[in-house]
Amino acid sequence: MRPAVTRDAFAAEFALDDRQRAAVDVLTTSDCRGVYLWGPVGRGKTWLLDRYMSGVDTDAKKRVHFHSFFRDLHASYFGHGFSLEKALDELLGTIELLCFDEFHVHDIGDARLISRMVESLFARKIALVTTSNYPPDGLLPNPLFHDAFIPTIELLTERMQVVLVDGPVDYRTLAGARTHFAAGTWSVAGEEDGITFAELCDTPKSTGDYLAMIENRRVLTITDIPQLKDASRDAVQRFSNLVDVLSDGDVRTDFHSSTPLDAFADGCVGLDIDRIVSRLDQLRRRKCGPDSAESA
Repeated sequence: MRPAVTRDAFAAEFALDDRQRAAVDVLTTSDCRGVYLWGPVGRGKTWLLDRYMSGVDTDAKKRVHFHSFFRDLHASYFGHGFSLEKALDELLGTIELLCFDEFHVHDIGDARLISRMVESLFARKIALVTTSNYPPDGLLPNPLFHDAFIPTIELLTERMQVVLVDGPVDYRTLAGARTHFAAGTWSVAGEEDGITFAELCDTPKSTGDYLAMIENRRVLTITDIPQLKDASRDAVQRFSNLVDVLSDGDVRTDFHSSTPLDAFADGCVGLDIDRIVSRLDQLRRRKCGPDSAESA
């Protein structure tokens, strides 16, 4: 059973928009189903998730981010001789509520493990609340593999309330420099010191590699960033994963490119481009006034 929280958990100094209030209506009602919050970037999904998580009156809860959790799941899965159940025992223990931020599925290998994980979570009667930039039927969008994931999509929609959070404002565009990441820069000036885009994204690197790279690191410089339409699809996806990791890890990052930020993603249709552009947009807006809301 998914626990409810009081409306006080969502008290804020700003006015919630209609979609956010609709999500609050769901999160303040106990239900046997989980909640799947999805919508465009910057509409407050993570804020809603975190307020819900903080308001739930139990210690048997855990809040995770997709990238870091999947790194740990893979490591534990291999460490336990490919036993998913033992890996989940290690990572989740006896929790009753799992809050999962930025749920997405792009890779067929990950999709197979995610399918088994979702089935196990529901079998364990763990209440699941997630955020995503994709509706359930938009997960694993590659037409070569999408059909294989349909049973999991059907399970998610059966066992979770799907709530669209798509208010009119991208709150990230209002954000001030509240984080180290947002205090970073995007420059078209040349820079010799740093790690090149090619080193980070043109070679096979996993999200786990990026997470390991930023351990104990507060500042990073990335150089020679091309216009994304000129990079390979794999490199664009790796860059998207890298920006996610840097933003979530709150690492101040100075990006150096031959292309202004306004134009660097023009003509690129990668899977996570909208979210990455929104995150990078904080760099040029860091001198704005206090933000009106946290964002997702």
